[in-house]
Amino acid sequence: MKYNNGKSMKYLTIIFSIFFTSLIFISCSELKQDINTSAPELALHNDGIINPTSPNFHGKIISDANWDMKQCQQCHGSNYYGGTAEASCYDCHTQPGGPEACNTCHGTFADPLKSAPPRALDGSILTSSPGVGAHTAHLYENNLGKEILCATCHTLPSSFSSVSHLGTDNKSEIVFGELAIHSGVNPNYSFTNNTCSDTYCHGNFIFYRDSADATRRFAYTAATMKGSNVTVKWNQVDGTQAVCGSCHGLPPIGHMSSALTGCVNCHQGVVDNQGKIIDKTKHMNGIKNVFGN
Repeated sequence: MKYNNGKSMKYLTIIFSIFFTSLIFISCSELKQDINTSAPELALHNDGIINPTSPNFHGKIISDANWDMKQCQQCHGSNYYGGTAEASCYDCHTQPGGPEACNTCHGTFADPLKSAPPRALDGSILTSSPGVGAHTAHLYENNLGKEILCATCHTLPSSFSSVSHLGTDNKSEIVFGELAIHSGVNPNYSFTNNTCSDTYCHGNFIFYRDSADATRRFAYTAATMKGSNVTVKWNQVDGTQAVCGSCHGLPPIGHMSSALTGCVNCHQGVVDNQGKIIDKTKHMNGIKNVFGN
């Protein structure tokens, strides 16, 4: 009886082993049919990805993403030199900073020294566009004084992703500094009218006779000498917004009467005997350059 029971148990064990092995094999076979063993193809870069005129141009894609470059870093690496992608962004973006260089998005792409518009974020190059406006007149073609640095009207970001750099409305943050706020004035920019007002640069200044050197008080005809404090239209670049005499009178209010040709008598080295500026660093610089100083 013991022998028969042992033999029966042996057969039962074999039968159950075959059954469970078959069950596992069938389950795995069905599972294998559901698994796609081939890796999915990445199709992030469509035709036209490097063509500025294409709707698939990568610059437009980044613009639509509110200039979020993290999507590029997923494949090209945090430094854009390649990462898991075949190409390095530096193949085209050869300037220092690569894709994050200032002139990549605004300014002249081929010239890293010109990082201000023309070529605004929306691609505009016309001065009538607020994104372009008088940038060139201030930075590169200023005939009335030395170049007006970016920090005069903007907070310079420490990096591309700085909070002070990227906004949510695709409008540049206007935070006046340096020469614009000289003497403690409080300038303003209106995005509605595209006007700039109350800046030292455009005549918001006042000099006090009692604070002047005793040898210079003779030039005052009143207790103060003032600028005209004009409001200028940023995107009207036709030569009418900052002509000689527009920011302060010729001479300024509260200044003794003098012909333009006579300015040279006190402002030597600043103007010539025709009243033309001969040293731009001594005009609109926050300093009263008088008697050769």
